[in-house]
Amino acid sequence: MSRVKWTSPGALLILAVALAGGIVLLDAFYFQPYVAEQRDAALRREATRVEQVLRQALRDQQSALLRTAGRWAESLGHADDTRLRLLAERRGAADEVTRAWLGDRTGCLAAWSPASADQPRNPRSLFDALGLAAAAGQGIADEHGAPVQNSHCQLACPDGQVLLVAGLPTGEDPARHLWLARPLSDKMLDTMGQLAGGEVTFIASDSLPFSELTAAPPLSLWMPAEDTLAVAWMAPRPGDEKQGYFLARLPVGHIVRQATAARRMVLIVLSLSMGVALLVIMGTHILVAGPVLRLLKRIQDIEPGENGVVGLTDDLHGEPLILARRLESAFDKLAHISKTDQLTGLANRRHFEEVFDRFYSQARRYSRPLSLIMIDIDFFKAINDAAGHQAGDHVLRLVSEKIEWACRRTDLPARIGGDEFAILLPETAAGAAEAVAQRLREAIAVQPVQVRGTQMNLTISVGLTDLNAAEIDSPGAMQSLADRALYVAKERGRDRVVQAHDVAAGDDGSSRAESGKVNLLHRKLAGLDSRFKDIFIRAIEEIMDILEHRDPHMADHARKVQHYALLIGREMDLPDRILKRLQVAAMLHDIGMVAMPDAVLLNPGALSDAEVQMMRRHTLLSVRIMEGMEFLEQEIPAVRYHHERFDGKGYPEGLSGPAIPLTARILSVADCFDAMTSPRTFRDAKGLNEAVTELRRGAGSQFDPVIVEAFCAVAARDGESLLRYSVKKVSLIHDESDLAPAEA
Repeated sequence: MSRVKWTSPGALLILAVALAGGIVLLDAFYFQPYVAEQRDAALRREATRVEQVLRQALRDQQSALLRTAGRWAESLGHADDTRLRLLAERRGAADEVTRAWLGDRTGCLAAWSPASADQPRNPRSLFDALGLAAAAGQGIADEHGAPVQNSHCQLACPDGQVLLVAGLPTGEDPARHLWLARPLSDKMLDTMGQLAGGEVTFIASDSLPFSELTAAPPLSLWMPAEDTLAVAWMAPRPGDEKQGYFLARLPVGHIVRQATAARRMVLIVLSLSMGVALLVIMGTHILVAGPVLRLLKRIQDIEPGENGVVGLTDDLHGEPLILARRLESAFDKLAHISKTDQLTGLANRRHFEEVFDRFYSQARRYSRPLSLIMIDIDFFKAINDAAGHQAGDHVLRLVSEKIEWACRRTDLPARIGGDEFAILLPETAAGAAEAVAQRLREAIAVQPVQVRGTQMNLTISVGLTDLNAAEIDSPGAMQSLADRALYVAKERGRDRVVQAHDVAAGDDGSSRAESGKVNLLHRKLAGLDSRFKDIFIRAIEEIMDILEHRDPHMADHARKVQHYALLIGREMDLPDRILKRLQVAAMLHDIGMVAMPDAVLLNPGALSDAEVQMMRRHTLLSVRIMEGMEFLEQEIPAVRYHHERFDGKGYPEGLSGPAIPLTARILSVADCFDAMTSPRTFRDAKGLNEAVTELRRGAGSQFDPVIVEAFCAVAARDGESLLRYSVKKVSLIHDESDLAPAEA
């Protein structure tokens, strides 16, 4: 079962359901309680506000009644029932006063009430019932806010009627008070309701109703309807007596709607946020993640080694499409690079062999003609050695351009390696392939080339074959046959085309000169392994025998150079592994001389420039003989570069200073010292002191000064005995006694 990806539609659906459930749970356990709590808090604040407003309105009514009592007291003077009744009848209706008393602490002195059937109780008895003689009540402030001295005000409910009662001392006697009563009328309650913003009533009861909403005593709160708040509080009365409560019904729909709207808004914001997040995720998946995943899957499905990609941009858009197009371009470039030689632009060896195998199979299966041309540039290594790698690269590019010019569109030209080229010609017999090869050879021969200011003409050697040339059973066999024809073309003087049909059975190289000797020695050493050291030593002995038979000075020179190199290495306190490397390299450093013609090697006179260039090739020939033997990899640099100069004017590559390997610098000093102190057919040997002087003169220019100093120390210590020694047959590392000074 494949894993669910977070960007898949199923995963997005699961995520949406989970988020919706989370919002529902969050609303049930957090938002609803929180919003209800905030709503109740707002209702309690509203109830407290209303209670404060109504209490203040009640106090304002009491203050107004007290001010009325003050005006009556000024007009009353020494009052009795008659004066009180006359004053009340004159002002009572206007001041809305329904009862009046004059009394002190002993009791009621005078009383008045209008003659009406709805007054069941005697005013004097009501005076005692209300406790007015005790002067109990609440002080009231005047219109300026200052408290009125000895003023008293209270709320009374005799016989179920609510009265506002206010008392004020008269001017004659401070202990005597004038008390006025006014009913708490509907008009007064309406006025209080307008101030509170609702409906206000008075309920006669000894206790408050049950409070559904939490409130601080003496308030009681509940909601008789969804948008109505009921607020009740006990009416003020002297003492602890409870006589009724005020009830205010307030419209609170705006608070409820605000709380509901806040909760709804939060839910809407959360839902929209969730929806936007899901849309962003899904849009990202559709527009970016999905195409990117498809692109990555297609990239993963590309098989290694494929030359191109197909359908990489299908069903893509936006940035993934741009990325896919860039990847297609990159893959195309990589495919081109993987099958193209970077220097010449031709097919490389790997691509050539792949196509060759495919064309060979098709030609064999359908009995179709197929030809193969192998090309080698004549004397290319000499051009490379003499003019440098840049000139060699220029020659390779020039030849590759001519090869492309000579080929048809169906042919496949390739650079096999170094200066070797090949052309695969499908649907072409040997005769037509020879025409192509001759046309190419002539085009290159007539094209002059500038190499470091010198104009020269290039030539090529060409070998070709087709499927009918011999018993060919594989592409490798066909290529080997074409190589053999190429080799014969070189043997016959180069600058020619040879078909495999024309190669005689015995024409395998009996007359080879330089290349034959080099290849012979290469075959002798190429199969050796470092585990078989005895075999290697016997092979070296055989090589030394060849050198001795040809030029005794050369064999003796190799052993003496080995001896001097070891002395220098021990003087410099080099490790044993370097000394062993010096021994082998010294024995093989001039092995390439085997390929030199006798006319050059044994020439008693001065060499011409061409012969000097030929002699300088011996280091590269030595390396060519040693190549392919893994156990000689460490010795090859010493052999290759022992003719480099410390100032960079040597050959074959013009290295200088520390860039020259240490073993090569040691061999250079040892080689030159032996050359100076050994007789030749064209000069006499130098003495020890003269040779040492020459070495010192060349220190810093031709030789490494440190190595020269080490050798001079050896020469100073050994003296003339350095030039007199006996050499045993095998001088590879066995014992230091292998190289011992000779007896005088």
